[in-house]
Amino acid sequence: MVRIKTVLNSLASGIALLGFVPLFPYLETVPRFLFPAALAAGIMADRKGWPVRGRIPTVISLFCFIFYASQVGRDNLVGPAVNLLVILLAVRMISEKSGRNYLQIYALSLFALAGSSLFSLDALFLCYFLLMLALIAVSLVVLTFHSSSSAQSVSRAGMKRIVSVALVMPVASLPLILLFFFILPRTQYPLWNFLNVGGAKVTGFSEKVEPGSAPVVGEVRNVAFRASCPRLPKDQLYWRGIVLNGFEGGAWVRREPPAGEDGIAGKGETVRQIIFPAPGRSPQLLALNIPRSISGLRHTAGPDCTYVKRGAAAGHEKYEAVSALGATIIMKGGGDAAFYRTLPPRLSQRMAALGREIAARGRDDGERVALLVEYYRDANLTYATTGLPVGEEPLDQFLFDKKRGHCEFFASSFAILLRAAGVPARLVGGYYGGDYNELGGYYVVSEDMAHVWVEAHIAGKGWVTLDPSAWAVNSAAIGENRERRAARTIAMALDALGYYWNMAVINYDLERQLQVISSAHGGLKRLAVPARLKRLAPALLLLVVAVAGSVILLRRGRVTREERILRAFLRRVRREYGREAGPATGLHELAASLHDPGADRFAEIYGGALYRDRRLTPEQIRELKGLIRGLHNRAGRAIAGRAGTIPQNS
Repeated sequence: MVRIKTVLNSLASGIALLGFVPLFPYLETVPRFLFPAALAAGIMADRKGWPVRGRIPTVISLFCFIFYASQVGRDNLVGPAVNLLVILLAVRMISEKSGRNYLQIYALSLFALAGSSLFSLDALFLCYFLLMLALIAVSLVVLTFHSSSSAQSVSRAGMKRIVSVALVMPVASLPLILLFFFILPRTQYPLWNFLNVGGAKVTGFSEKVEPGSAPVVGEVRNVAFRASCPRLPKDQLYWRGIVLNGFEGGAWVRREPPAGEDGIAGKGETVRQIIFPAPGRSPQLLALNIPRSISGLRHTAGPDCTYVKRGAAAGHEKYEAVSALGATIIMKGGGDAAFYRTLPPRLSQRMAALGREIAARGRDDGERVALLVEYYRDANLTYATTGLPVGEEPLDQFLFDKKRGHCEFFASSFAILLRAAGVPARLVGGYYGGDYNELGGYYVVSEDMAHVWVEAHIAGKGWVTLDPSAWAVNSAAIGENRERRAARTIAMALDALGYYWNMAVINYDLERQLQVISSAHGGLKRLAVPARLKRLAPALLLLVVAVAGSVILLRRGRVTREERILRAFLRRVRREYGREAGPATGLHELAASLHDPGADRFAEIYGGALYRDRRLTPEQIRELKGLIRGLHNRAGRAIAGRAGTIPQNS
């Protein structure tokens, strides 16, 4: 036997946990650790029968409400609300549980789960929601038994039946859910992304490169974009975003390219990509270096093979890019070489001297580039994100003193030295690398993969790509995924789930719904119905109605084996004994009135199965059928004996 109270407490704990887990990453320290402690204490109190009673829970709830209400502001709205929800849920878990309190737990858990959608709308939210919906449906049915008597118990078989009946409710609601899925539009990104416009700045891709601005670069693994394309060698995974060609103080920025400049991608292996940028990122449209074309979004193409999206962000977007791998940028129109030789306002004496030396030793731009490459290969430079040079001349410290820096130091110093040597140069900002998801066939590129490299213009070739970071002594570790194999497999599986969730659910917005309706309407209009089929339509309609009616009648007339056995018994009794079972007459009363051991045995077997909520076994069915036949034989002999005749064998 299972106690109803125990089942309800277990269900309430599971429902509360489903409301808490999705919010865990976004909670403050106190509610993050208070809820697990309250959940464990509540489970122990329910088992021991020591729940917190009286006004203590109310006082705690009121104090927490006042505390978090004082923190609410225009820029701090959702945080206090979700923290308060979790604390109220924790207080309710340690309190005495009545029917009303159970309902409060369900409501608070639903609100907490809904609050998590303000931060994230990934596929796990659907899993949490469906599981919570099923548990609440079962809890509401069990709660009806608890309301009549909190101390009653139910057999395990009875509890299984209660659960199966309760689960019919969420299953029956699935058609309505699907209907709303196709009808209702949906938000493209979590609501809090819209409310929290002034959120913290995310490190990674930037429209300005300023080496020496900080001694440490923090790595943030937020997803920047996903790119569906074939798997490629690592040295081809340069995702081009922006060209920085001028200076603003000591920082590289983008200036309007010189008038008349027009560059196109040269010859190279053609690769198509479908890019899915993360919502809210910069307007630059990323593509493998070097992109030839972009389609799928309104954009403006720059003369240096860069693309910028036009219009406001629309949540989850995608576009197609066609790139030429390993290509150079060929100049169709004339360029201003002097523009790309401009030096920053401040240049250290050692860097200026190195630039003059390279210019004197090289006979042309190609040789000067080769000499500078050789210098970087032999300079024993280390790629690092901590202990970076800072101060007035960080690039000078990087090259000649500390000899450690990240991509901004490598690329900035190399491009400036090229300009000092008389070679046109510029920076290219984007990403390098990517984690390939075998399950989905796409790359995941995160913000910690943001990268900067150099393009140098060589007469007769065009703009040539150079990555000075590749000449660091530890260059093999740049962009590597340091996760363990098992952890990476799990991460990729979860990311694939989120990828297909965005494709099938989040991206299924109002525009796509209207497209589906429009295409279906057009298909129906184009559907030609033959004349013969039109003439047969009435007959086909009658046939459908007849089949549907037959199915309904068959379903109504469908009876179980137990019902057929009982009906056969009652027919025999009526025919042989002339007795009818009245509405107030039970099976045992009817059998006792016949004074027939076979009828008593029938009532014993049938009633034992019926009243214990069990189905008849095949052996019992065979025995009951024999008893019914025996009733007929004995009744016949009794009637024949009273008439003075000998009955014939049938």
